[in-house]
Amino acid sequence: MSSELQKSSVRPYPEWREGEPKKAQFGVLQKLHGTWVNWKDGPTGLHTTCMPSPGTSSETIFGVFHFKSQEYREQLTFTQVNAPVRNRAGSNEQFNGPVKYETAIIDNDGELQHFENGMYLWLGDNTMPWEDNGQYQNPHSLFQHPSSLESVEEDGGAPVIGPNELGPQFVPPHSISRSGVIPHGTTIHITGGVTESCSKAKAPKIADLWEPQYLSISPTMGLDPQRDFKDATLKNKPEWTNETREELGLNSAQAYFLRIFNYNKFGAQYPYTVQPNLKLSEFNKTVKFKSYDLIELDSRHDTGVQGATVNNVMIERYCRVVRMRYRMWLEDVEIDDWENEGKTKTIQQLQYEQIVDFEFMFGSSGETTLWPHIQVNTLRRIEDIKPDERLPAIKLPEESDKKVSDKPRSKVYKMNHKRD
Repeated sequence: MSSELQKSSVRPYPEWREGEPKKAQFGVLQKLHGTWVNWKDGPTGLHTTCMPSPGTSSETIFGVFHFKSQEYREQLTFTQVNAPVRNRAGSNEQFNGPVKYETAIIDNDGELQHFENGMYLWLGDNTMPWEDNGQYQNPHSLFQHPSSLESVEEDGGAPVIGPNELGPQFVPPHSISRSGVIPHGTTIHITGGVTESCSKAKAPKIADLWEPQYLSISPTMGLDPQRDFKDATLKNKPEWTNETREELGLNSAQAYFLRIFNYNKFGAQYPYTVQPNLKLSEFNKTVKFKSYDLIELDSRHDTGVQGATVNNVMIERYCRVVRMRYRMWLEDVEIDDWENEGKTKTIQQLQYEQIVDFEFMFGSSGETTLWPHIQVNTLRRIEDIKPDERLPAIKLPEESDKKVSDKPRSKVYKMNHKRD
């Protein structure tokens, strides 16, 4: 064993210079820009939602709940803001790449069901050492910033700090964050990154059949997969779902779940009311894949700084949103080229699964019951959809300012990242 000191693999980031960087780095988020929609005869979105039943309270036993599921279509727009956003942290400089998003969702009858806006941020490649030619590190988004004679004098550094001093280099634990505002009364902040990239021509694995973490029924509701799904298939429900609530026992877990297995409204039915992501897996069997990236974000992590779900007072008291998990697949798929008959072309497809955990009522064990609210959808950019397969645009009922008649010409302003 050598007694020589090993050279550290931690290279300092490049030193920040005035005017750098000239443009933002977006990493994998650069694939999002544009408007993504459903299309005629294509797959629809689907949600499952458990809610408190009228007349209940937080102390009501957990079997009394209202369940709703329905198909939906969506208009999801991402706008890349080409201005790096500077975070100053002394020895470290971080320049975020911001991508705004706005979504609107309507049901099969054209009624507005949900709208939301927020922002995705590219936080920098969480690898060390950084590489000059790294895929998502050029232009750089992370810099070192040692003290200077000028900064020490201007900021009153002496005698605590002198010129040319530099603290530890910050390595981001997550490369992507998403913040969103939900009009029900919840603000979310979830973080993560790319967990899988595949350049092979194969479909991504969405989930195993009846995998507990992706079901609309949580173990806290009394779920026992070995018991409740042992004879279930994609086309055939478990045998016990043909029995009545009285036959199963009014207070049995199976009696509580009957409505989820037997639900058949608003285009939603078994098996998707039990495992919504089967809609993604089944559609993918009809698609020829070229490659994909999987982004996974969560408000809860095993260690380190957590994300957040912050609720308004009523939501916090009666139907707490306690966690949000999100998986997004950015896929390159091959389709028939409707502009050049007999040829094919590669386009991008976006699929997602969003699981929001509610807490309300107590379970039979006295613990708080967890109620998964799940959304899944498959979308494509509107320009990649054949004109006669495009659906009408979704417009929110927003009030316009009629007082403004002549708008001034727009001007683009770059962000100023100087010290003053």
